[in-house]
Amino acid sequence: MQKYQYSLDLLRQVIGKAPRFFPSGRKTDMLDALAKLEREPGTTPKMIDDAIIVFGREIWPYRQAFWHIHDTDGRHDEDLYLREALAPELRAKYEAFLRKGLRVEDIRRGGEFEQYFSPVEKQALIDAKLLAHDRVVEGIETLCAGEKKAACDDALSRYREEQKKIEALIAELSSLAAKSEKWRSEILDKVRTFQAGWSGLERGVAAEDVKGEIDYYSGVVEVLE
Repeated sequence: MQKYQYSLDLLRQVIGKAPRFFPSGRKTDMLDALAKLEREPGTTPKMIDDAIIVFGREIWPYRQAFWHIHDTDGRHDEDLYLREALAPELRAKYEAFLRKGLRVEDIRRGGEFEQYFSPVEKQALIDAKLLAHDRVVEGIETLCAGEKKAACDDALSRYREEQKKIEALIAELSSLAAKSEKWRSEILDKVRTFQAGWSGLERGVAAEDVKGEIDYYSGVVEVLE
């Protein structure tokens, strides 16, 4: 096993996040690059981290387009499939739960959900939710390669434009590092964090977050330098 297998496994997760309509040849190239990093004894953490950023950036607009289609076209189907997967008694109880203005997503918060359902019912809902989600994902990926291709391509184009705007902001933030020896390391760490956000492994990257850091460091560099 590679010394940095954990990081390599993260890279594999990044590649695995590519939707089915991501170019298959490019995904093969990424998997080949991963295999090479796994084989090479000289592989370093930075090499792996760089690959996570590069591959994550390339996949990001496809992932965003997929989730856009999911949120606009898939939410209703996911709830329908979830209900279908439940036993009749639990389905009725779940529907009563929804009528209270609560959602199955509230499972992560505990509280009302924990009180309303028994541990066995809770597990049945979790299993049904996962099955419903997988079914919707499969359907959307099929549609994006078929009858929904135009909508997916349109969303992909819009997220590529959004990515360009975010990259320009990251470059602006990075330029502040050249203006301040005192804050350089800290600013470059922020830049690296935002770049890593393309991967979707942890916190994502959003324009407003980068703008916030630009505003902050523009102020401290001007006032405190």
